Amino acid sequence: MAIDPYSLCPCGSGKKLKFCCSDLAADIEKITKLVAGEQPHAALKHVESLLAKQPDRASLLDIRAMIELSLNDLDAAEKTLKHFLAVEPENPSAHAQWALLAASRNEVVDAVSRLQDALELTNNDMPQRVFEAIGGVGHALLLDGDMIAARAHLLLYAGVAPEGDNRALELLLRLNLQGGLPLLLRDNLMLMECPPQFATATKNIFEEGLRLARRGQWRRAEAQFANIVNEANPDPAVTYNLALMRGWLGNEAGFADGLHHFARLSVPLDEAVEAEALAQLVDPNFEEPILASVRITYPILNEDVVAERLASDKRIERYELDPESLEEDEVTRPRSTHILLDRPIPKTGVDLKLDEAPNVLAFISVYGKRTDRDARVEVTTDRGDGFANVEKLIGEVLGDAIGPHGDEEVVAEKSASEEALSWRWRLPNDTPPALRRKLLAERRRKAIVEDWVAAPRAGLDGLSPRDAASRADLKIQLLASILIVEQAAVDPEEQAMFQELRDTLGVPRAEAVDPSAVNWERIPITRLPRLDLAKVPEDRLMQLFNRASMSGAAVASLALAHELVSRDTPGVDLAPVYRQLIRSEPDPDRALQWTAKAKEWAAKAGKSAGEWALLELEVQIERGDPMGVQETLNDLRANHLSEPGIAEATYRLLYTAGLLTPRGLPTGAGGGMPAAPAAPANRLWTPDQGAPAAAPAAGGGGKSAIWTP
Repeated sequence: MAIDPYSLCPCGSGKKLKFCCSDLAADIEKITKLVAGEQPHAALKHVESLLAKQPDRASLLDIRAMIELSLNDLDAAEKTLKHFLAVEPENPSAHAQWALLAASRNEVVDAVSRLQDALELTNNDMPQRVFEAIGGVGHALLLDGDMIAARAHLLLYAGVAPEGDNRALELLLRLNLQGGLPLLLRDNLMLMECPPQFATATKNIFEEGLRLARRGQWRRAEAQFANIVNEANPDPAVTYNLALMRGWLGNEAGFADGLHHFARLSVPLDEAVEAEALAQLVDPNFEEPILASVRITYPILNEDVVAERLASDKRIERYELDPESLEEDEVTRPRSTHILLDRPIPKTGVDLKLDEAPNVLAFISVYGKRTDRDARVEVTTDRGDGFANVEKLIGEVLGDAIGPHGDEEVVAEKSASEEALSWRWRLPNDTPPALRRKLLAERRRKAIVEDWVAAPRAGLDGLSPRDAASRADLKIQLLASILIVEQAAVDPEEQAMFQELRDTLGVPRAEAVDPSAVNWERIPITRLPRLDLAKVPEDRLMQLFNRASMSGAAVASLALAHELVSRDTPGVDLAPVYRQLIRSEPDPDRALQWTAKAKEWAAKAGKSAGEWALLELEVQIERGDPMGVQETLNDLRANHLSEPGIAEATYRLLYTAGLLTPRGLPTGAGGGMPAAPAAPANRLWTPDQGAPAAAPAAGGGGKSAIWTP
């Protein structure tokens, strides 16, 4: 960051450098130039020489701590900050830097608290370090998996960032568009306004809570809302806002408890269900019923017979293990790996029916004899209802070639409810793509209406949805559980299935939303697909479409895009709408129809159709239609290759799809195989689907892992 005499002084006083530490202005400018020039050690040496003469100067202590944090020398930074706080205990920059120190150590609770100290000491002019700490703490919360607090901090950062600094918003957008994050966790939570019936004194406290919350002083706002809680007759707005403050402060348990409580109050059904669903997603006290994946070891009595039987039995298929899936410290590689199916693979998949598709029951690894260990077979499977059948089939296939099973090790634990929504199968290689999609839709329906409704859930007091349906006191919880599954859908046609599911379980349907009664600024994205879109004004329609697209809300964005295209209002740029329709449409046959309509629109608007030809090629590849791919390539070659970027994009697409080798030679595509068992997912989605890397030891030379501006 460039420093000039009119920049805020780094000491945290809120004054301009020229009117604060003017005697250090030249030195501070020199130091910041060294830092900007990636010479932090030289900058640190210069700061220390100045501190030797003025050991208590806040501006110098601030800069030294900043450089030490950037070098990840956390012990040195802690020593500097202790001195800084001893000299100026109410300096917001010192508290903000300590928040960054705690974030670098993954001490997120302390980081949030220290940041609140800094924000409470900040006046209208926010010191640079406080601003940096908001982003750094938000990023640390994200890595820790606390999406509620992370979003709140990143949105606060975006709200106070100077024009052009869109890093927080870009990070949130990337999160929204990545798979795996529940839609309910992508929405921006908004505080409720003060109820009109409040007495003046209560209203003043409520309004003060709102004012503090908007300044990021959530700890003080929490105290305000807690001060007006009526335990005997709780007000929904107070209860909800108090829950939000606790969530934004990183108190997941308090946030979830508050939303559970709000859902039981006299509030509109949609609000109750959405609050309960969000609470079920994040409640750290929920212990979901677990399904364990186990690895069973069988001693091999005859290696040749084992190999022969695995090769000859039609329920066993050789499965080449991805080397990257092996543990780094796994020295011994299996001699061979296989999958166990519940039935032989049909000779053809051309007319395959759902109940004929083989299911993968287990993964089998064969290890040869070693000097320190006998030959063995390891079977990895789930310890669920089908466990006994797996043991029976292993006995049938391998028989007396193996001994009785010995060790049994739990290798993963999964939510029984979430596991009910997944499956592994092995379709014949010649199963037509259109039939694969049809079977996939049928299997997903079975997973939801049969498997999921029979699986226990923590949010239903450990009952399955089917059993909870008989409990009137669990109606809101059951509707919330349905919403959690429904909001993960990407196909608009599944909305009818979820309505049928509600009918089957005896709970209210999700009713259509009347646009005339909607607060456009506050409508949750989970309700957008239920809007009566024909009544939505034109300007709101595009606004909602942009919001749904940026949230990764596939069903909502598709519904809104359909409406926009059907209106075809002159002057409205439908290019982003057609892109969304083509890329989000789950049925590639329908997506192909949209590419044709996009070409017609482009021609009418006097625009090039090259982009739509490229998307058509992508869809044709997905459809697995060689003739369609060739026809589209002919169109691109004849009409669009001279357009900027089209030739390069065509080559990249063909290469990525495996239709070209690096030398441009065509290659065949092999049949699909089931994926190897995945590592157990974290309780909440985190960036890169993993936990943050361990921080380097204090005093190390690496850079800090915490993002700061």
